[in-house]
Amino acid sequence: MSAVLYARLPDALKQTLDTHARERALTLTQALVQLLEGAFQTIANEQSLGELERQLQGARSELADARGQLKEAQLRLQAAREREQTRARIERAFAERARQQLAACPRCRHPLNGSDLLGRGRCANCDTALTALIVPTRLVDLDHNEYLAFLGALGLLVQLTLTQTTTDSGD
Repeated sequence: MSAVLYARLPDALKQTLDTHARERALTLTQALVQLLEGAFQTIANEQSLGELERQLQGARSELADARGQLKEAQLRLQAAREREQTRARIERAFAERARQQLAACPRCRHPLNGSDLLGRGRCANCDTALTALIVPTRLVDLDHNEYLAFLGALGLLVQLTLTQTTTDSGD
C-alpha cells in the first residue's frame, strides 16, 4: 500500500533528486523513497549506536570496577600467603625447640625435651611430675601463680604446634 504525499522542495534539491534518479535509472518517486528510507535507517542506526556506546561505557566502568576488585583480592591473597609462610616458619621453629633435649628426669634420668617439660608436664618414661624443673625458686618478686599460668599457656601452644606439625607431616 502506498500513500500520496505532496511536498515543496527547493529547486536545487529537486535538481539533485532528478540527477540521483537518472544516474540510477529510477523514477523520481523511487529515488525519493530510497533516500528517505536510507535517511530513516541512518537515524535508527545512530540511535542504536548511541545506545551501544552507552552500554559500552557501562561495560567499561564495570570492567574497571572488576579490575579494582581483582587487584584488591590479589593483594589480600598475597598478604594471606605471607602470613601463612610466617606462621609456618614460627611453628617449625617452635616445634624444633620443643623437640630439643632440655633436661633429664630427676627421678629416672630419662632425657626430657620441651614437649615433655612444657606440654605433658610429666616424664614420658616414669610419669614423674616435672613441675619442680619448671618453677624457679630463687626469684623473690615472682608470682608463682602467674608464672604457672604462663607456662601452662606456653605448654598448650607447644602441644598444639606439635600436633599440627605431626598432622601436617603425616598427610
